[in-house]
Amino acid sequence: MKQYAILANPGHNRIYFDTALTIAFSELKAIISSHGVEIQEIFEGDLGLPACICFKTEKELQQEDFKRISTASIFYALFKVVEEGLLKPIPIEDFRSFPESMVQILKYTGKTNEQFTRLMVNLALSACKTGSKKIRLIDPMCGKGTTLYEGLIRGFDVTGIEINAQWAQEIQTYLIRYLKMGKYKHKSQKEKRSGANGKKIAECFIVDTASKKEEFMKNNTQNFNLFVSDTRNAKILIKKNSCDILVSDLPYGVQHGSKSATEQSMDRSPLQLLKDCIPSWHYVLKVKGSLCISFNEFTLKYTDVKEVLENNGFKVLDEEPFNNYIHRVDQSINRNLIVAVKN
Repeated sequence: MKQYAILANPGHNRIYFDTALTIAFSELKAIISSHGVEIQEIFEGDLGLPACICFKTEKELQQEDFKRISTASIFYALFKVVEEGLLKPIPIEDFRSFPESMVQILKYTGKTNEQFTRLMVNLALSACKTGSKKIRLIDPMCGKGTTLYEGLIRGFDVTGIEINAQWAQEIQTYLIRYLKMGKYKHKSQKEKRSGANGKKIAECFIVDTASKKEEFMKNNTQNFNLFVSDTRNAKILIKKNSCDILVSDLPYGVQHGSKSATEQSMDRSPLQLLKDCIPSWHYVLKVKGSLCISFNEFTLKYTDVKEVLENNGFKVLDEEPFNNYIHRVDQSINRNLIVAVKN
């Protein structure tokens, strides 16, 4: 039996508090098991490290396994536990395309924590069985872009939809500034998209970029699409069966919502908003593509989300390691998530 230890990211407990270990265990199992490696045992380590997770496997892990493990939101460093409990550091190939700073620099009220975003991306990837050589991630309610930046860091193509024109403009300004400051080759353009009646329904901001100049010159780029529109327009704006994973942090309370085509006021029901959105989200995902969405249990219940998904062509993964991620964020938010696969 081989034993390994992950030194935990110092910020992990501050996100999940009492549920931190349970969530870390489940995420790690999802990441590893999706690649055919079985964890025999997982437990909190007592190795003289500040905070660590230990796990055992029957077979010796390889560099590709280590690289996958390093994507875990709790990950800080990895060791192999050898004779007499000594720790042997394991050097790991970096999985990142762009630096972490892309998602870390921006600070604003209401920003979804980067580690939690990475957790959701990992769960969606672990459930996805499209077999695509390159993943396209979509966040159909992308806010100020945390999930989109995480997708770029991971080497994915990304698509976002955001109804708030000011937030969408902030994404555009920040991304171009970041690419210029980092001297990353890129090209950008803006387009307008119309519906069947010829009426404009979205503005589209498109960027093609690469983390290395030579890759850009070979046209081996990452694609970034941002639509300023209502998320319910997704099936009009985005090609059918074109996205591998959908990751989104749904609005938590009555401040948020979505405007219908005939109403200027916001719909303040998270459940109704989800019912309106899911058909379009299902349309853009590939068969065996997956989604991971988070929500506030105080305003939207897991059982209701599950019912909506199952009524719209999804299979909900409600068993280990894709369940039991609920955790308290603050007095008004008890955050949960759900993972499902398109049938």
